Amino acid sequence: MTLQGQVALVTGASRGLGLAISRSLAAENVRVTLLARAGAELDDAANQVAAVSDAIAVRADVTQEGEVAAAVAEAVRHFGRLDIVVLNAGTWQGAPIQDTSEAQWDQLLDLNLKGSFLALKHAIPHLVARKGGTVVGIGSIGGWVGQANSAAYAASKWGLRGLLESAANELRPHGIRVSMVHPHNMNSAGKRIEAGSDERAHQLENADVASLVTWICGAPEHVQVGNATIWPRAAGIRNYELPGH
Repeated sequence: MTLQGQVALVTGASRGLGLAISRSLAAENVRVTLLARAGAELDDAANQVAAVSDAIAVRADVTQEGEVAAAVAEAVRHFGRLDIVVLNAGTWQGAPIQDTSEAQWDQLLDLNLKGSFLALKHAIPHLVARKGGTVVGIGSIGGWVGQANSAAYAASKWGLRGLLESAANELRPHGIRVSMVHPHNMNSAGKRIEAGSDERAHQLENADVASLVTWICGAPEHVQVGNATIWPRAAGIRNYELPGH
C-alpha cells in the first residue's frame, strides 16, 4: 500500500524517536504533523521534515485534553484529513517502588498512558470518518516483563498495551488498524556509536525502530500487525521472551 499523500500525526516528535519516525514517514511522501511541547526544538524538527515532505509543527502538552483536541483539529484543518497516528510521546524514570514519589508515578502515567489516550481519543473520529487508517503505539519490553526499579514505567506501558488492544477491537469494524512496536536495547541517549563496533551491534538506533513503524503504516490493507517486538540481533532473546512468542 502506498503511503503517498497520507497524513500522519506523531506525538513527542521534536527529537529522538519521534523525529526519526516523522522523517521516515516523510521519506515515503507522507505529510506529517509533529506534535510536542518544545518551542524552538519543535520548529527545527518540523523544518527538517519539511525539507522532505509537507510538515507542520503543533504545540501541545499531551496530558492536557484541551491542548490535544486543538492540536488534532489544527492538523486536520491544515491537511484536510488524518490517516496515521503514532503515539510516541513518553518518558522513563527508574526507582525502587519504595523510593518512587507520587509525583514520579503521576508523571509517568500521565505522559506515557494518559497522553496516548487523549491523542487517540481525539484522532478516532477523523479516522472513523474516512473509514480507515493506522494507529501505532510505541511500547516497550517493559510493557511485557516487569523489571526491578521500573515499576511505574512498567505500569504505564502495560496500561498502554491494554488501551491499544482494546482500541484494536473497537476500531477494527471501521477498517482502522492498531499496532504496537516494542523496542529493546535502544540507544536512547542518542550518543554516536561507530558502525561495526560491539556496542552498535547490541543497540538499536532510532532509525531502526522508525523503519518498522513506517513499514507497519504501509503494509498491505489486508495485513494486521499486532504487537511487534524489535531488538538488535546480537543481543539475542535471553530473558525477555514474550508470552505467545
